[in-house]
Amino acid sequence: MELLNRKTAKQYYSDPSLENLLKAVFTKYKGQNGVKGNARIIVRSKTEAEKLQNYFGSRVTQLIFPGSEVEVHLAIFSEELERGYELTIPELYEVLYNSQLLTNREQKELKLSAWIQLFEKVEHDFINEFNITTVELEQFSQKTFNWFGRLKNGEGEGYRVLKNISNKGEDAYLDLFVCVSALWYLLMRKKEMLVKQGISTGKIRLPTFAAHVTEDPHAFDKKRAGGRLLWHALHDIDNHKSVFDKIQKNEKTVVPEYLFERQIYRNFDVLDDDLSSISHIFVPNLVRGTSPRTINLREVEEIQQLPKYSALYIIENPSIISYLADETIHFLNKNDLSLEQLPINFPVLLCTIGQARTASKLFIEKCLASNPNCAIYYSGDIDVPGIQMLYGMKEQFTAQFNAWRMDSFIYRKYVAPKSKTLSEEDLRLLRSDEGLLEREMVQIGAKVYQESFGKELGKDWIEVICGAI
Repeated sequence: MELLNRKTAKQYYSDPSLENLLKAVFTKYKGQNGVKGNARIIVRSKTEAEKLQNYFGSRVTQLIFPGSEVEVHLAIFSEELERGYELTIPELYEVLYNSQLLTNREQKELKLSAWIQLFEKVEHDFINEFNITTVELEQFSQKTFNWFGRLKNGEGEGYRVLKNISNKGEDAYLDLFVCVSALWYLLMRKKEMLVKQGISTGKIRLPTFAAHVTEDPHAFDKKRAGGRLLWHALHDIDNHKSVFDKIQKNEKTVVPEYLFERQIYRNFDVLDDDLSSISHIFVPNLVRGTSPRTINLREVEEIQQLPKYSALYIIENPSIISYLADETIHFLNKNDLSLEQLPINFPVLLCTIGQARTASKLFIEKCLASNPNCAIYYSGDIDVPGIQMLYGMKEQFTAQFNAWRMDSFIYRKYVAPKSKTLSEEDLRLLRSDEGLLEREMVQIGAKVYQESFGKELGKDWIEVICGAI
């Protein structure tokens, strides 16, 4: 090996010709948990070949050329490094990159240590923050079914959420501390919290709850890691409570899947956002006036029972429900008729405003609860989201479901040279289906929006009115 005493180790090993060698050595060192085994490299250039030949000298028996595979014994590399600069492999790494070279085992041990320290610090600060006694801590542990301890051992729900936060280098301490604090307020200091917030109903809205705990009303949004961690904690506790109370699944109130996340909050008297989830409906005997009405989840939940509507026409876009409502009023006026003359079971027009929200789904469920034979017709954009929604509804309401003007005939009729093209991802998804419409879409590669075939929808809807009166 060259003994270039006039150069520092950093200067010498920063040579680009040694980059390939160092990367292989450091990677092998980490994987083998020390100076073990051999690292292999493919020589990339003549300059690198000459440098390596000079570096190893007589310690390699082969001539090194570009494209040669060179096997580097870590023990030999370590000996040369020690002899030349009195450094170990980890010390060289630190000299070059100003950070520690940890083996995979050391990284695992360090992460485990950091994980334990995280929980120890959160528990210590949590007890001090709320001045918690030993008795209160035991009561809290019982009410949460020791969620904190089980989470620490990787057994509690939310483990993956917290682990991902930790692995990304984000503030796992803050999210965990806030989550435990939220559970404390909810399970141990609920009355005091409600009094402070001026709430007399016994239930608190999620943003208000978040603001009470953190001063940030969005802290528990599901888009945030802390919000997801809290939901998983509540779900975990709710599951354990069900087992503890010996409540069997068939004895529980069956909650639709689309209401499941909301119900977990509600089981702890935390109210979700039931106003932002909306739907547009045009129901002559339910909605007064000539305009489609926006109805929110809260209003839908308050409806005890809907009339036995004969059919439900579901559309994706607000412009179409407005158009159909306009056509309805015009047709009735032209024929000296009124909305009040339509029968009580006259079909409903419902607009999902894109992908169906909870308000739309629950309204559909309530329609079917009143009349299990209520026919369902769906029409949306002829693009990937529209097709996905079509199949989603067909799967959920197989017996009553009908596609409404979403077929290859309409697609071919309205697709045009200026139609917006489907992306490669769209085409990939469509190829996984074998329907005639999907094959047409893949072949032509364009979208058709619902507004393009509104004329056909309007014609169908007028026929429905004629049939009713």
